[in-house]
Amino acid sequence: MKRQQHINNVPLVGGFVFARGCEEKFFMFDLNDTIAAFSSASVGDGQLGRSVLRVCGDGTGEVLRCLFGDLRLMDRRGVSHACIEVEEGIEVDAAVYSFPGPASYTGEDVAEVHFYASGVVCEIILAKVLKRCRIAGGGEFTLRAYLNGKIDLSQAEAVGEIISASNKFQLKAAERLLAGRLCETVNAIREEILEVLSLIEAGMDFSEEDIEFISSADAADRIGGVQNKLNTLIDQTIHYEEMIDLPSVALAGKSNAGKSSLLNVLLGSERSIVSGEAGTTRDVLEGVLELDGSRAIVFDCAGIGHALAEASLLDELGRAAAIEAINRAGLVLFCVDVTADDFAGDAEILNAIDSETVLPVATKCDLLEADKLREKQIALADLFSMEPIMTSSKDGNGIDELLRAVDGVLCCQTAGSAEAAERVAVNERHRNVVKKALKEVGMAIHEALAGNGEIAAMLLRSGYESLGLMEREDVNEGILDRIFSSFCIGK
Repeated sequence: MKRQQHINNVPLVGGFVFARGCEEKFFMFDLNDTIAAFSSASVGDGQLGRSVLRVCGDGTGEVLRCLFGDLRLMDRRGVSHACIEVEEGIEVDAAVYSFPGPASYTGEDVAEVHFYASGVVCEIILAKVLKRCRIAGGGEFTLRAYLNGKIDLSQAEAVGEIISASNKFQLKAAERLLAGRLCETVNAIREEILEVLSLIEAGMDFSEEDIEFISSADAADRIGGVQNKLNTLIDQTIHYEEMIDLPSVALAGKSNAGKSSLLNVLLGSERSIVSGEAGTTRDVLEGVLELDGSRAIVFDCAGIGHALAEASLLDELGRAAAIEAINRAGLVLFCVDVTADDFAGDAEILNAIDSETVLPVATKCDLLEADKLREKQIALADLFSMEPIMTSSKDGNGIDELLRAVDGVLCCQTAGSAEAAERVAVNERHRNVVKKALKEVGMAIHEALAGNGEIAAMLLRSGYESLGLMEREDVNEGILDRIFSSFCIGK
């Protein structure tokens, strides 16, 4: 199946895209090749895991025969079970999902081979396959789906957003984009533009017969409705660029406040050295915190301590750097040693922190009796103007409550609110398209009110065409390169 599409008048000659200038890193290969890649996470040496090998192109059947012999697995759509002969006397059970084109994700023959094996076996199997095809480029499967008209451009971008989503609300928003929600909304707005445009142009055609299809005021009012919907489209969507980086969670507090122990418990590993001696954390320690609804980078830096007059320049620089890092975090877990005689030092450090979201965490709660613990809890609630989360890194009490609290804050921060699950994730390209149309529609309102129907019609037509860029294929190779450059191989 040879492609006939054009990208900004650059023909795909024999499937080969001739890129211009420096925008050529993605397209310098034949898009009619048969390709293969693992679409699953890599399996480490000495480990056993499920792998998914994806194959696409006219030679998919031949590639499968190199693994499974003469079985004709691409003759029909469905699931087959067979064995891969890795080496003589060594076989691996596999399930083969066959999707003959054009009824497939890319529009070409596609197959997925699912099997359990070690990393070494995966490499041997891939080496066998690559004797009959080439390795896929990053995002090439989705690129082929786009070029073959199986998905529009915004849906292709949604695949990348799904891959990078760091919480369930972002994932939901990206899924809605993949389902075509953005283009559905944009197409409905374009239909409204087309309706009012047709009425204005009909009035222009019959102007000599004194027939009015729509008054200037009514036209301006209807165009204003379109303008409101475009503004809503920008205001009530999630900005994809704001979701790319994982949110950060900082552990703050005095030296020896239990931050290192808490970090180890949160990450489930001995990431930080734990000692009864104060000041054992000398550098920033971090790890990825896996939560039910989100993921985050959690880090612990040296205890801030007091701002002492006799402190060395190095100590002061370290303190300033720690405070700056903590203030940049999306969430601060302020750790307080609940066994301390008083919390005056903690109050001083708290005043030095300028963060919008601080969760107080009382540590070492296993060391106090219930009555004394309640007394300290009341004192901390007064200090922070909110109830602290009472924890013990030793016995795990309060850790689940802390994780739920962190998850709830991060989900709200990153996605806006639980209502964001109903929103669509848009990127800078989408916003620029809508902003351009907004500008043209806004000018059309003024021209309609001024009775300049011909100019209003011209601006409406321009806005209609601008919105069409959301999913049309007349984009240049530079835009496609930016869209697919963040994709991983196998997607």
